[in-house]
Amino acid sequence: MDEHKSLSEKMAIERMPSPEIVYIPMSQHIGAPCAPVVAKGDSVKVGQIVGNSDAFISAAVHSSVSGTVEDIKKMYTADGRFCECVVIKSDGKDEMVDNLTDFKDYKDHKIDDLIPFIKEKGIVGMGGAGFPLHAKLKSEDPVLDECIINGAECEPFLTCDHRIMLEKTEEILEGLDIFSHFYNKEVSYMAIEENKPDAIEKMEEVISAHPNWSHLKVVGCQTKYPQGDSKRLSEAVVGRIVPQNGVTNDVGVFLTNVGTTLAFYEAMIEGRPSYERVITVSGSGIKEPKNILVKIGTPVGDILKFCGGIKENHVEIVCGGPMTGKSVFDMDSPITKTTSGILVFTEEEVKPNVESPCIRCSRCVDHCPAHINPTDVNHAILKGNLDLCIELHADQCMECGICSFVCPAKRHLTASVKLAKREIRANMKK
Repeated sequence: MDEHKSLSEKMAIERMPSPEIVYIPMSQHIGAPCAPVVAKGDSVKVGQIVGNSDAFISAAVHSSVSGTVEDIKKMYTADGRFCECVVIKSDGKDEMVDNLTDFKDYKDHKIDDLIPFIKEKGIVGMGGAGFPLHAKLKSEDPVLDECIINGAECEPFLTCDHRIMLEKTEEILEGLDIFSHFYNKEVSYMAIEENKPDAIEKMEEVISAHPNWSHLKVVGCQTKYPQGDSKRLSEAVVGRIVPQNGVTNDVGVFLTNVGTTLAFYEAMIEGRPSYERVITVSGSGIKEPKNILVKIGTPVGDILKFCGGIKENHVEIVCGGPMTGKSVFDMDSPITKTTSGILVFTEEEVKPNVESPCIRCSRCVDHCPAHINPTDVNHAILKGNLDLCIELHADQCMECGICSFVCPAKRHLTASVKLAKREIRANMKK
């Protein structure tokens, strides 16, 4: 499969200026959405908490600009969530909030002491899932004794993780060193796909220049999709297989993404909350593909304008990667902490997708990394047979998009299995 990374992988990260207006979503993570803690007319600064929740599986939300709260309204985010957003008009000053606290003395604390600090800094998984980081930071039940940073970045087109590994190498490795202090002081891993030899070389070079980092090891992983999935990476790096309905913590593995690790370093050492991130803007429909550091809450339209605008023959705009991303239908919709890219496609990448009957070729079954039968789930959910969907383990789908990609009949398999998964979860809640 052509990875299409050459469009942006050589582009150094550029900082995008603050937009005139940001829309800060109250739901940017798995778990309970935040409630706004500011009101219309309030003045806010960069890094100030504007949304919070007492729920454990949640993470604080911060302003990414300084200015005035203009409104609090419900709207769609770039990845298709419909939630409350705090609308802030920037004053152009980007004034930081006072008294930012760091956690440089982490060696004098237990891992549990970090949990409220990281929750307040709003750090969530930036690889796409958006699981609050503090909820992974546990020391017991089970004991976590393996530590892996995920630098696979296996989705086509996306290169933001690649660039931060090249440009923020020391910061990421220091973040890994902090994690290793709590989980495995003997050996902790930086896992990178072999299609990024420059990142592997740079990581090894920096590690060898720091004698106190000799316990950090770079692992070159086979280039294949979806290598970056946490369950696949756990098995590939340390040979631990995550059970059905389990997570890597269940088998003693602490695993998080490089973007999350950078945000963790910035919080621990610099005291900065999570209010900006690096994203890739790419595809044949964008005039200037780039990797940019952008404020959370920036509208998609502003991002595309900063990258030279879109070509007239574009047919689709996608938030995220081409395999797992969502179509963007509103240029005002803001990016969130989990947005890894904005892709603009022309007919060169987007082919007409008219469904035809299944030809029983078994390609979807052969390629499914979760080892389920997508075409049987597709038939079951279209008939409304939820019990059969449960029997077919539809809830094990990792939403990687491979089944739809390989299907010669162009059936909407991923969408239907996602629907089955959602219905199963809704049924369980009842």
